[in-house]
Amino acid sequence: MADRSWQLKQADTLLGTLTLDEIDQPWFRCHFTGTPAWDDVRPILEEWTQSIEAEEPDPPRVEQAMRAVDGLRLSLVPTEGGESLVDFLIHVRGGQASFRY
Repeated sequence: MADRSWQLKQADTLLGTLTLDEIDQPWFRCHFTGTPAWDDVRPILEEWTQSIEAEEPDPPRVEQAMRAVDGLRLSLVPTEGGESLVDFLIHVRGGQASFRY
């Protein structure tokens, strides 16, 4: 598998880089390296992940967290060129990230 990576961006701000470790359909499992700008959005992504991984997910909490993530207007930009992804699900846990589109 060739090295594949994506830049996680919010508008022109680079939040971090995802480097592909494996594909576990439909998820792309990656190593995540954040930039200092990541700290500004990390709490929103952490709340999203925690809301869906709760032992008994609370639908209003999940919906609110999803809206907050959608409001960030994130994109994944392939470093080797190609179309940016704007419609995707992402989870970041420390140095690991998973996304699907």
